[in-house]
Amino acid sequence: MKQLLSTFLIFLIVSITIAEEPASFGTPPWQPAGKYTHADIRESSGIVASRQFEGVYWTLNDSGNPAVLYATKRNGELIREIKINGIRNFDWEALGIDDKGQLWIGDIGNNSRMRFNLNVSVIKEPNPNTDTEADVIAKYPYRYPDNNVDAEGLFIADGMPYIVSKEQSQAVLYRFPELKAGEKQVLEQVGEFTDAKLVTGAGISSDGKRLAVCTYNSLWVYNVAGNLSDAIVSQPWELRHNFQGEAICFEGYNLYLTNEARDVYSLPQFWYEKTWKIPPKNTESAVSLLVEQESNGYKLESYRDAGIDIDGGHVALNANAAGAEVHQKIRVPYRNLYQISAIMTRGPEYGLAELSVNGTTVGQPFDYYNPELIAGTLVKFGVVPLNQGDNSIILKSVSKSTESTGYKIGVDSYQILHASPFVQRYMVLGPFPKAGANKIVSSISPDNPQNLNETYIGLDGKTIQWREVETRRSGLLDLRSNIGMNTNVIGYAVTYVYTPKAMDTVMLLGSDETVTVWLNGTEIHRKRVYRRITPDADTIPCQLKAGWNEVVCSVEQNSWTWALYLRFTDADGVLKYKPYLQN
Repeated sequence: MKQLLSTFLIFLIVSITIAEEPASFGTPPWQPAGKYTHADIRESSGIVASRQFEGVYWTLNDSGNPAVLYATKRNGELIREIKINGIRNFDWEALGIDDKGQLWIGDIGNNSRMRFNLNVSVIKEPNPNTDTEADVIAKYPYRYPDNNVDAEGLFIADGMPYIVSKEQSQAVLYRFPELKAGEKQVLEQVGEFTDAKLVTGAGISSDGKRLAVCTYNSLWVYNVAGNLSDAIVSQPWELRHNFQGEAICFEGYNLYLTNEARDVYSLPQFWYEKTWKIPPKNTESAVSLLVEQESNGYKLESYRDAGIDIDGGHVALNANAAGAEVHQKIRVPYRNLYQISAIMTRGPEYGLAELSVNGTTVGQPFDYYNPELIAGTLVKFGVVPLNQGDNSIILKSVSKSTESTGYKIGVDSYQILHASPFVQRYMVLGPFPKAGANKIVSSISPDNPQNLNETYIGLDGKTIQWREVETRRSGLLDLRSNIGMNTNVIGYAVTYVYTPKAMDTVMLLGSDETVTVWLNGTEIHRKRVYRRITPDADTIPCQLKAGWNEVVCSVEQNSWTWALYLRFTDADGVLKYKPYLQN
């Protein structure tokens, strides 16, 4: 499936010279606690924690893969493959577990809404230490009471399978009215979830008192005090995240999530019940960065030693006096403007701190006082130019705040994001059939810039021509809304970039999906890929000539999203963009 990790998050990888091992601080919830390294676990679409084999977690792949379950450790390391006899993997999307030591396999994926062979199968939980195969005990086909829907969520409560739909408007909970092996049942609708929609996974705690559902960027945990129909319309705990969550399960009241990038996440009960916002996962731990000799008045401190009952830790600056500071190095691959942010701790004894990079203060001092101890606050300091390679970063305690009892500062990790501006206006053209892709706009050549007044024959024989459009505020060019809702088509986008003199730069590009790029008529990038749109997923070193430069992109549409992000590294802020050149 689509690649999740994008290169706009610049990892700051350096060594540590402090004796204490960073691993002793545990894994914060925004960083993967493990990863499936076994090559055959391609797209984890369901996960459950075993209730009879301690430390064992079961997962499965979705459509197009063998009928196999995988027993793993908590960190994703494979224990054993178990072949499942008696069924095929048409579109396995979920996995459930019950109190009888049985696993339930949800062949419930229905992207086209045209499947009529949906079913849930049950097996006795294999022994992951000795078994290599398991037989299906029973298979339960079903259909929905009204319209056919897609679903990726499954859990077992009181021995009965429940299915959660994956619809854009609202997640709906269905249940089997009874279990009759081999006989197609019409599901009963239990109700609609408060808030949750586009659900990709579901799980229930072993005592039935917590129900969790996840999406690509959120999760909701419902307190089940009575029946499920009342629980799903109650106010849930909600946390935003960027895990691209695909599957979720409980162990006790702690949560474990996986995604199609094969990451495993651990989310302690504390985080969702405190309803603290989870900061981004792709940050570099301040604990693991090299601490320079100029540092003073700091220590490495676990969150539990700081008074917060969660895993992880931070670099803590002295609470008794101002002036403590920690000097560290951050490394970036390209000279550019960057947004500097940090994951900070707040609390009653925390004061004000300022951040400087390469000798320049970034933004204003930030007040870290909070009446309650809280970890994981994302603080955006500001935008600064960074040089290729190492850059010096200093965090310094400045003073108490009005209510603070001390000067303490705690930094968990840093995040460095490209901050050069995105292209905001384009000329677009399409849709065209994918047949003959990249041959439609025949004038792409160094000696023949685009004629933006030319007309073309597009999809279904319609006459089309270039149109000027604007992106969303985020810089995303939405080709679905600006070209059309068709699939299996191709569209084009053109923009022009000006530089006062020739310069080496890096094009930062994100696309959904397959993309080709021409700069001044020369093809500089071609990538056949199926992925969700993220900024800066592709980095393309290139050279701009003095004056205006023509950039032409073709983007294929194969599924839902159809979009483009585009910008160039621009540390000095000299580049200008426009969608067309005056004749």
